[in-house]
Amino acid sequence: MPRKSILIASLAAAGVIGGLAYWALPGEQSVMRAPPRAEAKDKNSDTIAYKWQWQNFSKSESAPDAGEDSEVSANVVLIYRILQSMKLDENGRVVPDQTMKEALEQGFDELGPNLNAAAMSELQTLIRTGLAGQAGEEAAQILENYYRFRLAEREFEGQPLDQTPADRYEELVQLRRSYLGAETADKLFEVEDTNGRHMLAAIAIQTNANLTDEEKQTQQQALQEQLNDRLLALGLLAPEEAAAEKVQRLREEGASSADIYATRKELLSAESARDLAAADREEAAWQSRFNGFWQARRYVVQAGLDEVERERQIEQLFEQYFSPEERERARLTSSDWQARDAK
Repeated sequence: MPRKSILIASLAAAGVIGGLAYWALPGEQSVMRAPPRAEAKDKNSDTIAYKWQWQNFSKSESAPDAGEDSEVSANVVLIYRILQSMKLDENGRVVPDQTMKEALEQGFDELGPNLNAAAMSELQTLIRTGLAGQAGEEAAQILENYYRFRLAEREFEGQPLDQTPADRYEELVQLRRSYLGAETADKLFEVEDTNGRHMLAAIAIQTNANLTDEEKQTQQQALQEQLNDRLLALGLLAPEEAAAEKVQRLREEGASSADIYATRKELLSAESARDLAAADREEAAWQSRFNGFWQARRYVVQAGLDEVERERQIEQLFEQYFSPEERERARLTSSDWQARDAK
């Protein structure tokens, strides 16, 4: 079989030719026009898309200007689409992060689980052609490593469950590292590892018969704070969300306004802490006025007035207690409280 058709035949054998029909048409007709440079170049200069060299795939070596409009194998477009979002650092090396993991996972889904060694080798050759130097070598190698890991992971998941969840998880971590290297594996699976270890720790607390319910709750709260700190460091939790969650817990514990201010200042900034403290005061003032309105409304409802007069006086209370901008909120809150009282 000619080398050019190895990958296409392998994809067909994998049962994914339907999903890849647009990218890998059979035979020598499997070509596409390279995207124009303006479209192919990512706005960020630190991505593979920006560094990709379409002109290296020119079908006619005798055409010196064949770059933007040359026809290229559909497999070139396929591998470009898989790798394009991966980032490069200032030294031109690929960056193992969540963007890379998503790209590699997309690649595994598109290529299917039955890609043979010859087809993988062809893909790697295309990568090295489109991405010269160390970046191309690293991208080619990480594609193969991740692909082989995902196959091994499938086999691992099919094994009998004869271990504790914690031991099995550690075995999975070691499996990742054996295929990807410890540094790359830990960075690619940083989010999964953070959440996985949090879940195992939470289970351990809840199933610890030596802890009281109160002790379990205290440890779970501390564990949640550790998770939030980690997610903040990973950029997966907004500081505002972390601050709001922590403030809620502090209020449930009866913390002072000074404690709440200090927490917000630590997680956000002094300016944000002041703004939120002012918003808290405004909210407290509004709640106080609504409570006064609700008590006055209750007197009107219990006065034995006819419906018309009762509604007229309630409307006067709305105007007395709330500004025009506040009345819509006050009416919605009043409806909620009426429904609550009716239960």
